[in-house]
Amino acid sequence: MKKLHIILASVIVLAAIIYFTGLYTYFIRTEINEELPSASPVAETSVMPSPRVLAEGNFGKIDVVHQGSGQAKLVEIGDARIVRLENFSVVSGPDLYVYLTTSSTPTGDPASLGDFINLGLLKATMGNQNYDIPAGTADDYRTVVIWCKRYGVLFTFAVMQ
Repeated sequence: MKKLHIILASVIVLAAIIYFTGLYTYFIRTEINEELPSASPVAETSVMPSPRVLAEGNFGKIDVVHQGSGQAKLVEIGDARIVRLENFSVVSGPDLYVYLTTSSTPTGDPASLGDFINLGLLKATMGNQNYDIPAGTADDYRTVVIWCKRYGVLFTFAVMQ
């Protein structure tokens, strides 16, 4: 009977560790397929501006566990700019965020990101998704990084050219 209590307590402790560290998120896949947003018509002509791809790059593998695929695109629509992830896929993880950075060589060291802008929580681990870039952002922010905020881990990145 005492062995059963020890085993049960061990299972409960293990489950709590998996839950509180977020390890269970590695097994959860989510998908979203957002359309490319449309711009407001130009007032004097009532013509809708066409989206224009300014730069693009591909996501890749960081290591055996942390990897992504698909494209990151810097898209201009009227006066607005967005980061668009297309055919995107990344390994699941806890607390994943999308950053736009000036560094073209990010590593697992947070200092390697250089100046960066937090575009928000990753919407899904797969699919097509859009992230607004704040107005006035300089043109030298050309790398999209998927970063685990909780543990300070680089999951994947794409340098847009």
